[in-house]
Amino acid sequence: MSIADEISRITANKNTIRNKLIELGLAESQSNLDVLAAAIGDIINHGAVQVSVKEGTTYTIPAGYHNGSGIVIALSDAEGDAEKFKLQAKSVVPTKSQQNITSDEGYYALSAVTIEAIPEAYQDVSAVTAVDETVLTGKIFVTADGVVHTGSMTNNGAVAVTLSGTTVTYTVPKGYHNGSGKVSIALETKTVTPTKSKQEIIPTSGKVLSKVTVNPIPDEYQDVTEVTAEAAHILEGKKIVDSEGNIVAGSMKNNGNFNAEIDGLSTTSYVVPAGYTGGGTVSLTSDIEEALAAI
Repeated sequence: MSIADEISRITANKNTIRNKLIELGLAESQSNLDVLAAAIGDIINHGAVQVSVKEGTTYTIPAGYHNGSGIVIALSDAEGDAEKFKLQAKSVVPTKSQQNITSDEGYYALSAVTIEAIPEAYQDVSAVTAVDETVLTGKIFVTADGVVHTGSMTNNGAVAVTLSGTTVTYTVPKGYHNGSGKVSIALETKTVTPTKSKQEIIPTSGKVLSKVTVNPIPDEYQDVTEVTAEAAHILEGKKIVDSEGNIVAGSMKNNGNFNAEIDGLSTTSYVVPAGYTGGGTVSLTSDIEEALAAI
């Protein structure tokens, strides 16, 4: 059956129900299906009513459904019939099923019916909006239509998660948490001393760095950016660190101490050799003194 045919069938049935309820005075021409359903739900099922009516009295037939088996018996006011007009008071507790309250055998009718309060176990559930996934798993509840359901919300209990340098996020799972769970990080501090090589400071597995302490540059390291000395400026056998931090060996010749003479004849000067001189003397020989004296 197509959707159009199904809609047509439902519409026809609704119109039939509405026409009958209009005929019974329980609905109006503009009543929708919800109103019609409510009107039908309000019809009381009286079943088979059995009533004895004393001569000169009347009985008002109650509104609702009668199954056609009920009877009304007319009694005379003759001697002996008075016993048949004994009235009975009854009390009834509401239940989920409809109850027909009638007088017991030996009573003519009911003098009063007391309807007790709805039992504590029964409550108005029309305001219930919870569905299975909004109720904790294993817990039972009653839906707005009176049907018993079991919750399906996941019970996560107390979740314990530690974030680290590799696990930096945690997705909190959907469901119930009991308030004792926690997401935390394990902190650690580290200390490092500068070296000639670059150092990468990373946390220990499962931990997060909270602080890195960098010690001062060791005493044996100094700022050499202002160094201008080169190999020729340094005595051989000695070393320095140049402005780029490289070790440089000296090439300046060590001439040590020296002594030299000038005789004024064959030697008139002395050339001091390049390099380091530890000290020395240059003197005139006795020959030149005699030569000068003879002039």
